[in-house]
Amino acid sequence: MKKKLVLSLGSNLGNRYAYLQQAIIAINETFDTVSHVAQFYETPPWGDTNQSRFINTALLLETALSPQKCIALLQEIERTLGRIKTHKWGPRSIDIDILFYENEVLLQEDMIIPHPHLQNRAFVLAPLCDLIPAYHHPVLAKDMTDLLANLDNDTKLFVP
Repeated sequence: MKKKLVLSLGSNLGNRYAYLQQAIIAINETFDTVSHVAQFYETPPWGDTNQSRFINTALLLETALSPQKCIALLQEIERTLGRIKTHKWGPRSIDIDILFYENEVLLQEDMIIPHPHLQNRAFVLAPLCDLIPAYHHPVLAKDMTDLLANLDNDTKLFVP
């Protein structure tokens, strides 16, 4: 049985837009699907703010794979696209995070779903409002529009 998988993608190194496009193609090929893609947003860095601005988007797709298999495949896509982890919240060619896996709540040492910080990040919520504005967070019981309304939305639509 297929489940909805919601991903966040971001890039702030090199040709940011090209990295995102390559990641979307790789995800669609790897998961044998055609994902729904949110608009692209240019956003200031979060955490370590002394770095270049990001371009972020979100994807919605369906998969029969387990969350563990999904994260392994997504990390392989990141490696293929040149992702090098330097430090927490550091610059990156591509970053792919699982935000939601259907309505499941997973608390594992190496994976937390829903993503534990998405409610604090406009760069995640703005694209989610494009894709799933009325979706209720399975833990917070608020929809994406309400979550974004509680933040300073510092995103700017990116048009390539």
